[in-house]
Amino acid sequence: MSQAVDADRMIAYMRERAGAFMRILDGTVEAIDQQRGWARLRWHPTEACCHSGTIVQGGFVTSMLDAAMAHAITARVGVGMMAPTLELKVSFFRVCNPGVYFSEGTVVHCTRSVAYAEGQLTDAGGTPIARASCTCKIAPLKG
Repeated sequence: MSQAVDADRMIAYMRERAGAFMRILDGTVEAIDQQRGWARLRWHPTEACCHSGTIVQGGFVTSMLDAAMAHAITARVGVGMMAPTLELKVSFFRVCNPGVYFSEGTVVHCTRSVAYAEGQLTDAGGTPIARASCTCKIAPLKG
């Protein structure tokens, strides 16, 4: 595990390393808790992310959950580390339409090489849309 930095610097680090999917879904890291291994992200998927009219495609919903859990793990293990997903389970409760959403990820258990996390996606009013759990490998960031 690497050395932790303060929360504001960690969030800036995460935003700098954000992938293209974060831009597509207008996602941003809002808050983290390094001690708990927790992260909250805000999203705004548009109709460009939809199928069947105005239903956000399930892969995008899954990405919003996966990102929250990965950011929670990164908050816990520190800069210079990554958490590629080894296993992911998603349960969908409601349809996700274009709008504002929040995903939260929480580390359930973390060792030097593996982390287990859970995530939830809610709409702007706090209604649950989907939940997920994952197993991730902890490894040094390459590149």
